[in-house]
Amino acid sequence: MNTLKRHFSLIVPLLALLFSLQSIVLVNRAISIKEDRLSQSYSILLASNQKLSFDFIAKNIKESKGLSLINPDFLLERIKQNITEANIADIKKDLPFFYSLKLSIFPDQKRLQAINQTLLKIPGVTKVEAFSKTHNQVYRLLFLIKINVWIFASLITILSVLLIIRQIQIWRFEHSRRMEIMGFLGASVWIKNKVLFQLALIDSIVTSICISLGTFYLSLQGGFKEMIAALEIQGDIFRFGEDFLMLLCVSIAICVFCVWAVIISQRRS
Repeated sequence: MNTLKRHFSLIVPLLALLFSLQSIVLVNRAISIKEDRLSQSYSILLASNQKLSFDFIAKNIKESKGLSLINPDFLLERIKQNITEANIADIKKDLPFFYSLKLSIFPDQKRLQAINQTLLKIPGVTKVEAFSKTHNQVYRLLFLIKINVWIFASLITILSVLLIIRQIQIWRFEHSRRMEIMGFLGASVWIKNKVLFQLALIDSIVTSICISLGTFYLSLQGGFKEMIAALEIQGDIFRFGEDFLMLLCVSIAICVFCVWAVIISQRRS
């Protein structure tokens, strides 16, 4: 019972830490997929008095992905009933060329303003419609979600590390007599504190497996799948093998760091 309690005291903060890390990874992947979807549907409209070429646009804007000419006939159809064919022909001659510019990324507000200014400097371009208001609302929402997750995860990480250090201090106190005897016999620091590293390693493996199994279980839930579909972020969000190795390495690294922190603090005191 004492052994389970001993491990449980370290596993709980480690679970919270790895859960926050896994949340950051999943949210970042979801936002990345969402931005990719938005970049595919997002386009900037251009009005120009002369024809434009994609090569020329690409030289000025590195994010350019495609440039397509928009047929103005759909605009003329709306006024066709009230205007004669001759007048429509005259209007059509005076209409500028309309283009749709696709980007390879979903730019932030600052970059979008720079792109807008660059396009206006291109000879012949008279109007640029970047839908900046709608774009900025979406971008700020995604940024707000990302920053809130980072803040929450950072606070959880700090608290978890403090609790882990506290538990390792308790372990060291429980084995202090044996460590003193090993020190008198000339054992190295690594050998004296071997039990602390072993306990931390075991708990790191157990915790990483728990978080990975929990993530796998979440991915199978119908409600979660419906939410993913509604947000249109279906994609490679879950990478179980890669995530397990990441969680395991991070948990081991943090536990080893905490053990060394306790050892150094005890030696100084």
